[in-house]
Amino acid sequence: MIALKNLNRIKDITLGMERVLDLGGGRHPLPYATHVVDLSPYSQYNLNQKLPSHRQESLDPNFKPRFSDNTWFIHDVCEDKLPFEDNFFDFCFCSHLLEDIRDPIKACKELIRVSKAGYIETPSRQREVFSKARFFRIKSFFGKIPQIGYYHHRWFVELINNELIFTAKDGRIYMDSQRFIRRSELGRKMTADESSLYFFWQENFKFRENFLSEDMHELSEFKIETLKKIKS
Repeated sequence: MIALKNLNRIKDITLGMERVLDLGGGRHPLPYATHVVDLSPYSQYNLNQKLPSHRQESLDPNFKPRFSDNTWFIHDVCEDKLPFEDNFFDFCFCSHLLEDIRDPIKACKELIRVSKAGYIETPSRQREVFSKARFFRIKSFFGKIPQIGYYHHRWFVELINNELIFTAKDGRIYMDSQRFIRRSELGRKMTADESSLYFFWQENFKFRENFLSEDMHELSEFKIETLKKIKS
């Protein structure tokens, strides 16, 4: 979804803008957006609004969305350029998309091309190596290995020195407990802030793909440094 503490700021920024894009927010799009781009059709969003209130997924349920069927575009950002001119949007909201898609580098280029500013959010890399389940060892002994991070995500995402860094998730991380964090090691669940990466950008931002070392040393070092940082 989104780090909800940022929602009011995003609302304040975007409501006075003429054109605001939500890229990839199909299940729970930003209601302040005037345009939405997603692989799912508008009908899928509309269906969600007909569910019982306790099952709806809405960022601001009391706000009538600015977008409509006419400004909802079905498009794969990894395949083609977005169907908009350069700097068409005043602001682009992109939440929990980049970690999922085949080509986040291309998506970042398109974000910068079509928008003057924006907000990006993904799960943090430390959340992707964390298992929140209790009794990890016992469950694993009986063959019910708890989930570590989010299996369906393709990328670790980090923000280092104002640069967005994408590292392809390697399945070998799950094969050695020196590479992932159990709840018992942390002593609690991760907080919302620890679990999220988010930042606002103006004009442009830096980004690149990173490659893991084949000896996997970096993965174990990341675990050690993450535990030191979180526990300090």
